[in-house]
Amino acid sequence: MILQDLEKPQDAAIVFYDGTCGFCQFSIQLVLKHNRKQNLYFASLQSGLLEQLVPQVRRPEPVPDSVLFYEQERLYTESDAVLRIARHLNFPFSILSHFRFIPLSFRNFVYRFIAKHRYKITGRTESCTLPSPEERARFVA
Repeated sequence: MILQDLEKPQDAAIVFYDGTCGFCQFSIQLVLKHNRKQNLYFASLQSGLLEQLVPQVRRPEPVPDSVLFYEQERLYTESDAVLRIARHLNFPFSILSHFRFIPLSFRNFVYRFIAKHRYKITGRTESCTLPSPEERARFVA
């Protein structure tokens, strides 16, 4: 699917992830499984969609090579992205969204630690797990 196929691309909730990261791919599979409303879309950071969708003035430079979340024309990074994504998941994962009370500096410290070591946790991969036809419709490029 391409972004133009969405009725209102600016209203799409899109998870941007590192397509070469096994940890990120595992996380995307988890989100696919627990987002029963199927209201999240997915795009790899390598797809170029982020550059098309978000003006350069609103993008972090350099673009992080981990997860970003685009929702309601806003781009969320690091722990804010994870907690925003969690709002769209079913219980018990939705509970994570309530951890916004933890100071941002500590949340991002934990996020950066995991992001820095993610390749050690799951390694790199040259290909993604093939999604089912229903899941494939939620990947935009």
